[in-house]
Amino acid sequence: MSEPPNPHDDPEAVRARVAQEDPWVMYLVVRRERLPSLAELLVASATAAVRCADAWRDHPAWREGFDAWLARSFRKVCLRANEKDWAKLQGYDQGRGHARGEPVLCALPPRTKSQRDKLLVNLQAFTTGDFAEDLPAVDEGDAPMRLVRNDAVTMSAGKSLAQVAHASLHACALFARDHADDFARWRAAGLPCALRRADARGWSTLKHAEHVAVVRDAGLTEVTPGSETFLALAPTPRDRWSEAFRALPRITRDAPRS
Repeated sequence: MSEPPNPHDDPEAVRARVAQEDPWVMYLVVRRERLPSLAELLVASATAAVRCADAWRDHPAWREGFDAWLARSFRKVCLRANEKDWAKLQGYDQGRGHARGEPVLCALPPRTKSQRDKLLVNLQAFTTGDFAEDLPAVDEGDAPMRLVRNDAVTMSAGKSLAQVAHASLHACALFARDHADDFARWRAAGLPCALRRADARGWSTLKHAEHVAVVRDAGLTEVTPGSETFLALAPTPRDRWSEAFRALPRITRDAPRS
């Protein structure tokens, strides 16, 4: 199988992203007092980013920002909010991610770092937290988007949330045209996701078994430039899953990486 070309991996695009003095950023905000399992929060981040883009990409208030972000940045920053600040954020344009029916994370339309208001400036970075464990597995649906973390790369929880949001948006951009019916059913079903983890061997095997959207990090924080952190596959019925994907373990009882 081949990996579709990703314009964000072009060397010129990477250099332009790194060189930004006032970068365009999509801010992801975690509801600090409602932490589910790490796996559930990763899915919430992936779906919140897609909902944000679906709702606001073509809105007059945000179209210019999305255009600039997609062209120059694609950067995401993960923050945390207490209940008081979370309540204030509910008046912002956003896409929400849920865990067991409750909102736990929101994604805000892109803005430059200098355009942050006081609330966003005062929010602290989210890196880790006291995640719930031993929860029953969440229903992944009949044809979920599949998201895979590369366990060969060490990342904090906050970094992982940003990377999985990259992956879901990459998959939408790269595969939606050729899999229009699958994506339409996926959106109608509420954006179900199947989250897995892969060691180096499983990662390589999956990349050769299916068409994948791979996130390669620019190396601004935590990981070395070019590190492959997450990948995503188009929403697909289970009977079309490869054996390579079926063999991957779920993320369960996983301590945040740091």
